[in-house]
Amino acid sequence: MERYEHGGQIYDAAGRAGAWLDFSANINPLGLSKKILQTLSDNLRGVVNYPDPQAAELKCAISNKYKVQEKNLVLLNGAAEFFYLYLNTTRPERVIIPVPSFSEYERAARAAQCEVKFFYTCAEENFSVNVDKLLAEIKSPSDCVIIGRPNNPTGNFISAEKILRLAEFANVLVDESFIDFLEAESLKKFVSEKISVAQSLTKIFAIPGLRLGFAVVEENLASRLNFSKDVWNVNFLAQKAGVAALSDEEFLIKTRAWLATEQKFFIEQLQNLRGIKIFPPTVNFVLMKFNSVERAEKVLTDLRREKILLRSCANFAGLDAAYLRSAIRSRKENLLLLDALKKILEVKK
Repeated sequence: MERYEHGGQIYDAAGRAGAWLDFSANINPLGLSKKILQTLSDNLRGVVNYPDPQAAELKCAISNKYKVQEKNLVLLNGAAEFFYLYLNTTRPERVIIPVPSFSEYERAARAAQCEVKFFYTCAEENFSVNVDKLLAEIKSPSDCVIIGRPNNPTGNFISAEKILRLAEFANVLVDESFIDFLEAESLKKFVSEKISVAQSLTKIFAIPGLRLGFAVVEENLASRLNFSKDVWNVNFLAQKAGVAALSDEEFLIKTRAWLATEQKFFIEQLQNLRGIKIFPPTVNFVLMKFNSVERAEKVLTDLRREKILLRSCANFAGLDAAYLRSAIRSRKENLLLLDALKKILEVKK
């Protein structure tokens, strides 16, 4: 199971949350918006009732926000659920995954007893996906390719043109869980029999404990997936929080303004440290490589003594323990991490 461990592991053996400064999970550091907090407070007593199995209010909010048809929506208990649901329902023989990437793609494929083919990208090219080489790996139109956009943990953002080209030869599942951190073109408008798009709402709105996401898929496939899933997979409070979140455009504007400033500051400061290669980020996390596995492991250990968590990338296919991933958090928190790293690594002269 260690092969599929994630960031955000702040709990001890008894399940108690520790007082960690957590850079291992890529959650919006602005935290819960006032709208979500008020909505949760106002609706807490509603948990005595079953959630709406149709989630009509939430579907309407998603449809209006992202300009998609309700008939194309599948609501999810976090975006990761989509990959299990899709693969267990459609059962492709072969799944191709450009790596490094989110480990749940592989886990979902193996759970559905699909053959898994890794397509390795390389650090020298900043882990970009070479579509010509990837196309050469596709054996059948029924093959399924799963791609993060932006990709976790590399931060790469593959173009719409490349996805459309892939979709001429295979089914493509696109994970846009971090796209709301950017003002970027989504692939939702290109959804077809060959392209499906999943998105998390937990990262941008800082509600991973509620679990909420959705997928936009072709209409007939949406009917199949909605029939196959748990009828109450999105709980009452998650539905209410989602509606409130999607109405809060001010929060998204504030988030993007924070990221535009803090990403630049954080990367510039990291580049002043010895022995780290920084891979260009696009969203709220950064992948870094240390000059040795021993160095990276010392950094992890020493930071834990300071109650600071980074994400080891040792269990990402295509990476090893020399790679660490860090979330980008508030200026105060980022300075605490940077000061701790300076003590460990020394600053360039």
